[in-house]
Amino acid sequence: MDRQTPAEKIEQSYDRAMMALADYLTHQHDAAATVDRLIGILDRDALRDAITEVLVDSRVHPRSKSDEPV
Repeated sequence: MDRQTPAEKIEQSYDRAMMALADYLTHQHDAAATVDRLIGILDRDALRDAITEVLVDSRVHPRSKSDEPV
């Protein structure tokens, strides 16, 4: 079984959401169906758990000033 890191789960959900939006824009899908698809992608326990884990980890192990992007 492939175990994804929390960041990978978040990135995968982002990619799926972008694909749903691209489908809507390029194929003129129904807006309501696209919103339902986005909710299905974003309203998952695994995604919420991954976001929570990343946020908690960032509080427990904050970046040093030298590690922050410029």
